[in-house]
Amino acid sequence: MHVDQEINPDGRSVVLTVTGKLSDEGLLGLADVLEKIRLADNASVLIDLRRSDGVSVTAAGVRKMAARRLVLSPDSRRAVVVPSALGFGMARMYALIRGTGSYRVFMDYQRARQWVETGL
Repeated sequence: MHVDQEINPDGRSVVLTVTGKLSDEGLLGLADVLEKIRLADNASVLIDLRRSDGVSVTAAGVRKMAARRLVLSPDSRRAVVVPSALGFGMARMYALIRGTGSYRVFMDYQRARQWVETGL
């Protein structure tokens, strides 16, 4: 798994693009990547999983991710772009467990980016 970072110059948003095989460990590692980036507490995050293979991600891994401390403010917008119905379901499971209203799952990258950047 490889993660590319596109950080907005003002530190208000970041896009993480994941390529390769995504496992439970890799999923948890995404939070570690966010912790290392210096962002404003209310920054927005877009995680692009369109180029990753997440068939190794398990429900247990999603629950562990949901149990982690949030890196940013609970009000920060967080979007995930997934390439499949399975990915969509797993990402929605995270949202249901986490219970945050500032998290959305998309299959369309442009719509996700617009929501992260503008809230619309």
